[in-house]
Amino acid sequence: MGMKTILVTGASRGIGLEWTRQCLERGHRLLATCRNPDNAEALSKLRESHADLLNILTLDVEDEGSVTRLFLELDKKSEPIDLLFNNAGVIDWEDMLNVSAEAVEKTYKVNVVGALLVLRAAIPCLRRSANPIVANVSSRLGSIELRGNTQLGGAIGYQCSKAALNMLTKQASIDLAPFGITVLSQSPATAGRLPAGDCCEP
Repeated sequence: MGMKTILVTGASRGIGLEWTRQCLERGHRLLATCRNPDNAEALSKLRESHADLLNILTLDVEDEGSVTRLFLELDKKSEPIDLLFNNAGVIDWEDMLNVSAEAVEKTYKVNVVGALLVLRAAIPCLRRSANPIVANVSSRLGSIELRGNTQLGGAIGYQCSKAALNMLTKQASIDLAPFGITVLSQSPATAGRLPAGDCCEP
């Protein structure tokens, strides 16, 4: 596998940061996005050792204007994206009896609406790739089948948002198939640990 161009959302910490680090180590080119690049110290340190491969870009997935601006700029540069790692997300641990409407709205806005906005805006760049892939970061907490079969509870807004993200992934895989774009889900249990092969492999 040759070098791939990978765009990661929520790249300043957690799974997004680790994915960025591992993909850089494998020689891929990273477009690492986060809300506040000036405060992304870990990303800045990575750039010191991978200046030729890492671009740190501003993106707030909650802000449709921010999403539009970034991808218009990338499109103007005829930027290809081989892999979109749709990772940005938030979690609220409150259960159904205690969660606030505001917390649920916030969770959905980031985890579902934000993922949709980014995926849709990235289509022109994805279509420049010979084998474009979108990986939406989901969670086993979003599995309807697993409810009742595990001890996990609470986080009702997060669970529902990830279930909705799974439907978005399924529908996007159908709608974008004519463009040659593969859309799939990854759970945090595996998303932060890349497979033995290339990190662009689904």
